[in-house]
This record gives sequence, structure tokens and C-alpha cells, in this order.
Amino acid sequence: MRHRQYDATLHGKFPGLNYAHEKPFRNWKSGHLETLIGGWLKSNPPCLELATLALSELVLRGEDLNATMKFTEAELAPIGWLDAARQNARKAFTPEILKRDKNGRPGGSVYVILRGGYTDHNGWYGAYVGSTKRKIEQRFKEHRTSSRAGRGLIAHGIEPLYSLFDHINPVPVKRSELRTWETRLHEALAPAIPKVTGDVAF
Repeated sequence: MRHRQYDATLHGKFPGLNYAHEKPFRNWKSGHLETLIGGWLKSNPPCLELATLALSELVLRGEDLNATMKFTEAELAPIGWLDAARQNARKAFTPEILKRDKNGRPGGSVYVILRGGYTDHNGWYGAYVGSTKRKIEQRFKEHRTSSRAGRGLIAHGIEPLYSLFDHINPVPVKRSELRTWETRLHEALAPAIPKVTGDVAF
């Protein structure tokens, strides 16, 4: 797989998809998923999260050969750690925990951005964890195009990984609490992802 720098375009969430579900594509037909994977991988930037989630569903069905070939043809790798990271995020932020800890005025968000530019030793992809009081779409654009970017994201940022944070938001908007939630997400993902960057509170 070769390293690439993609357009600073945000495709956004796929309409109607439950990113928090363990199997978001469980009700989709295999042939349809294969076709979508091909299109998602041709986008600039590629929709690697959706393509990887769809591939995981096809693997469970034992029908992943054609989809795997589409990754090979596109010279892209699926996000190998995504399933494990999603499990960690769901365990760390269960509905019970979210209900217990969401004290104060909501309005902030935590987010995760897929970051490329790593070597095969690091699993090709890493993740940047952040928090913001603005819309995630606006913050992503800043990361890709401005001086307010996280380290390496202008060159190597790819897309938000909604399946790692969509079920958590919104979170309390107070700055100190935002940083606490960001740290909790960072710590939950670190055991699954070879390289996680972003600020953490100590």
C-alpha cells in the first residue's frame, strides 16, 4: 500500500446508518455491499470506515472474497483495528455510563479522525482523538486546512471515524469536562489502535 495525501473533503455520515450498532450493515445484501465498497474506495478521500465496516459484515458471512479484491485493486488496506476499537468504545461508554456521567449543559463533542502516513509495522493507520465546542465538520476542516490542525493531519488526515464516537455525543460543554471526555476516549482506544495522538488530561 502506498501513502497518499487526499482532498480535504468531508463525506459526512451515511444517512440512516446506526454507527453504534455492533453490525451496522447486518440487513444489507452482500452484492449491494460489494458494489458500495468499490465506490467508497474510489472516493477522494476514500470512505475507509464504511468500506471496512461492510467488509467486516461480509467476513462474518464468509462472502468477503470479492470485497477483499476491491481493496487490493484500489491499493488500500482496510482499517484492521476498527472492530476492536469499536468494541472498546462501546464498553467504555455504555448507555448506563453515559446517563450517569453526562452532568451539566451538553453541547460539546469528542471525535476521532483516521490518520494515514504510518508504516505497515503500525498497521498503516492511526487515529487522532480530539474534542470541540464547534461542529465536528468544521473542526475536521480546520484540521485539514488551517494552522489549527493537529500534528500531521494536514498531510495525513483522512476522515472522521463516526463509529467510534457518534454514540457518545453530545458531552458537557465546559472546557475541563471536554478534555476529560477526550482523555477517556483516548485511553479506551489506545489498547486497540497502534498509534493514537491528541491531547490528554493528567
